[in-house]
Amino acid sequence: MAEVAARVLAAAAEEEIKYASIQVEKPIDLELDLGNMLALDNNQIDNTKLQNSEEREEYLAELARDNTQILINAIWGLPTEKVDEVIVAKFPPPSFRLPREKPAPKPKLPTKWEQYAKEKGIVKKKKKDPLVWDDIVQKWVPQFGYKKKLAEKEKNWCIPIKETADPVLNPHEKMVEDKKERVAKNELQRLRNLARTKKVKVPTVGVITPSAKGASSGFSDDLKEAADFVKSSTASLGKFQPNLSKSLEQKAKLKGKKRKFESNTGDMSQEKERNLGILESMTNKQAKLDINSAVGKQIHHEDSERSEERRKGKGRGGKAKGKSKGRKTFTQSKKQKKAAARVKGKK
Repeated sequence: MAEVAARVLAAAAEEEIKYASIQVEKPIDLELDLGNMLALDNNQIDNTKLQNSEEREEYLAELARDNTQILINAIWGLPTEKVDEVIVAKFPPPSFRLPREKPAPKPKLPTKWEQYAKEKGIVKKKKKDPLVWDDIVQKWVPQFGYKKKLAEKEKNWCIPIKETADPVLNPHEKMVEDKKERVAKNELQRLRNLARTKKVKVPTVGVITPSAKGASSGFSDDLKEAADFVKSSTASLGKFQPNLSKSLEQKAKLKGKKRKFESNTGDMSQEKERNLGILESMTNKQAKLDINSAVGKQIHHEDSERSEERRKGKGRGGKAKGKSKGRKTFTQSKKQKKAAARVKGKK
């Protein structure tokens, strides 16, 4: 009988531990910040249980459970409201300032249209409905997407032309061209907004002024830099961006040449040979002789001496020596060979 009573009491104790009471009392009340769902416990901790390895885990789990229960009780005491058939609690603004891992993001610069709308007080229009009723087609037509294009073909099968219009002009082709111009204008404005956020100077529409570097013709350097920058401003870094015009595509690449470095793990014989050559040029005291330049100087010196002798002979009133008919002439190659032999003899 005693064993049965002991078992019942043990089961009741385990159940009480497992399902503890939701009413938790503390000597010092917790500091609660419901805006951040934060609870700060300033009560004294039992160091004897923390130092005991057998009781540490159980003590920390019990402490965390009690503090969490107090926080949940405070949240259940907040006023509630019904949003989309769901009851939610109204949390107060946070009072404890939590530190950030990264700095707060800077606000984005407004586009030209957003800035203009703010100055003029233009209110943003509500979101467009996906379908609108068209009286001409007599059905619901989508406002965007490929189905809109099909509906426009069905709607514009006949286009009225004014009397003053060009009879050769095709109105359907003109509509396609106008659509392409609008798309290109929107894309240009989007790229300009990107350039403004990155603080890149883009020339205005119209006559392109020459660059400050002195270029007087062709595309200016500012336009080249802007074209190269905006092409790589997409999420794929310009991988799927269509190419620009040929003239601008060729002149927009302003990136410098990459320096090429020799491999650190390659063949060491070339490096060894280069270093030995540098060492030999430093230790070799004998000057290197350029044969070609020395031969040229020797020939020039001999020609100048010969011309000087002729000038002196004419001054004396007689004919210069060596002017006989049977004088032997030398070609330039023979002269070079003789001069080279004399230079080597002097050396």
